[in-house]
Amino acid sequence: MITMMIKFKYTPEAMKAIFLSGDDRKEAMKKMIEPLGGNFITSYGMQGQYYHMMMIAEFPSLTEYLAVAAKGIFLGGAIADYKAIQLIPTDTLQAASKLIDNIEYMAPSH
Repeated sequence: MITMMIKFKYTPEAMKAIFLSGDDRKEAMKKMIEPLGGNFITSYGMQGQYYHMMMIAEFPSLTEYLAVAAKGIFLGGAIADYKAIQLIPTDTLQAASKLIDNIEYMAPSH
């Protein structure tokens, strides 16, 4: 599984529709992620930021994440901008640190 944090900015029209309807976008996100074997973890609105909301979800692979991103971000029409960040568990970072000594690399000379 890969864990992704996605920050997104709605179009002005989408923000207006959300505020006027009280629409729970969390349910819309779950309906896209869970049928593909993913796990919706959480979402938050963000005040004072360039982005309006963020969500964290797990996906079986990059393929499922890209399918959800294509449907919800690129084809949906309500997202003006987004930023996707893959979250890496600390135990993965620790495991990677143990491999560093086995990698041969020489930095370019000045």
